[in-house]
Amino acid sequence: MTFQQLQYLLQVSHSGSISQAAKSLFVSQPSVSVAVSSLEEELGFPIFTRTQRGLSPTPEGLLVLEYAQRICS
Repeated sequence: MTFQQLQYLLQVSHSGSISQAAKSLFVSQPSVSVAVSSLEEELGFPIFTRTQRGLSPTPEGLLVLEYAQRICS
């Protein structure tokens, strides 16, 4: 888990979209997608539920986002 991954997670959560998060962070969409997927694999559970309307945190994801907010603040 890296500081950058946590920042990406917070931006994805804020925007509800990996592509919008990438635009806000001035990085490529695949960079954000890989960071989120890698972290989900490392933790062993999904952080976001992917729907046609965007992304929303899973219950476990909410805990990770709370942790990320504390670390990045």
